[in-house]
Amino acid sequence: MVEVWLWSQKQDIGPSPRGYHAMTYDSHRHKTFLFGGVDFPNEYLNDTWEWNGNLWTQVADTGPSPRFAFAMAFDSHRNKTVLFGGADINGNILNDTWEWDGTDWTQASNNSPFRGGHSMVFDSQRNKTVSFGGGDNNGNFASDTWEWDGNIWTQVASTGPPVRIFSSMSFDSNRNKTVMFGGFNSSAAQSDTWEWDDTQWTQVADIGPSPRYWHAMVFDSEANKTVLFAGVSHNVQDIFNDTWVWDGKFWTQCQDIGPQKGLHSMTYDSDRKHVVLFGGANNIVALSDTWELTVEIYQR
Repeated sequence: MVEVWLWSQKQDIGPSPRGYHAMTYDSHRHKTFLFGGVDFPNEYLNDTWEWNGNLWTQVADTGPSPRFAFAMAFDSHRNKTVLFGGADINGNILNDTWEWDGTDWTQASNNSPFRGGHSMVFDSQRNKTVSFGGGDNNGNFASDTWEWDGNIWTQVASTGPPVRIFSSMSFDSNRNKTVMFGGFNSSAAQSDTWEWDDTQWTQVADIGPSPRYWHAMVFDSEANKTVLFAGVSHNVQDIFNDTWVWDGKFWTQCQDIGPQKGLHSMTYDSDRKHVVLFGGANNIVALSDTWELTVEIYQR
């Protein structure tokens, strides 16, 4: 079997340039969903957009306050997008949880840890939103794992990967594992790979993509692999444009290269079988480009 991964740029009319935003795919309404972020150096955003594969449409400009470095995941059990935490326009770390039902934002909770720069996915096997790591208002980096069931946040682990911010996670629905890679631990970019099985974290690889943070990951159900794209090295000395896939045992670098960037966001359109990417930054200039990654699978 041969896999050919190809990046293609789509239209550039839609959301304004930004980084530190978040995206997820609403499989109930068949739309890619985008919220917030920041257009450097100081325009903090709280607009809500949807992408149907051809056009971006703004669907709300009210809801959660302007913020960046938050996380989102789509709860396919309750058909709601979950947004948690982030930082406000003054850099204060937040602890509020919001949900989008396709029409309106509703604040669901503010009884949760203060977190920014954390990673989050929806575990469709157990119907729980999983959050890991991030930083608090005291400048501390975390290594705890929390889960949201639609009513309350519960801490489910305090051990596992070492403390970090700006890692990336995806949920492998084929193996029912949450996959986490990289991040920044206050002194250096990381290159370790971990998996969460709803009971414990296990380090599964230390050979693969180079150390990085501000990258993005999604699970591609067409190829049954986690896709990692781009990011930056320590102190942003390098801005990457490489694509890697994780099959549960090994990382493999794909031949096709995409746009050079970090601080972007990605999601997987499970209807059209495309990875969707928007925005980010290249040399600290915010971008507003939309890209899609597809895989063609050929039998030898």
